[in-house]
Amino acid sequence: MGQLTTDTAKTTIPAVSALGANGHLPFVVRAAEATAARADQPEPQAGPCQYRDCEDTTPGHFDHFAHRVPGLEVKDGDDRLIEAGFAACSGSDPAPVVYLRNWEANNMAELVAKVDEVRRMLDATLEFGARVFADGAQG
Repeated sequence: MGQLTTDTAKTTIPAVSALGANGHLPFVVRAAEATAARADQPEPQAGPCQYRDCEDTTPGHFDHFAHRVPGLEVKDGDDRLIEAGFAACSGSDPAPVVYLRNWEANNMAELVAKVDEVRRMLDATLEFGARVFADGAQG
């Protein structure tokens, strides 16, 4: 992609690929693409959302999400140590994604594997802590 130059002001606008976005389109461009993709979708039904945990209660909404589900976060004061949620946004790939902090699962098998891994890590943390506190008590 090259640059766009307007005829009247000779203003040069850099191509999106030249914006240094590390392969990611800037948010505004992604939002515009999502809006355009929604124009091709059928009108939403005015009934309840297909995602029972969706936080958007607007009838006929296109983007679905849950970022504050009770029991799916661990906090230290006001800081989140870990949280889980989901998003299913309109556009070319509207499939839901379940996230755990900044990791994303695209299907149930991936989610089960990651949760099992986290459980093993938490068990290992308890064993590690027991050794550390036992060694500290001896000193």
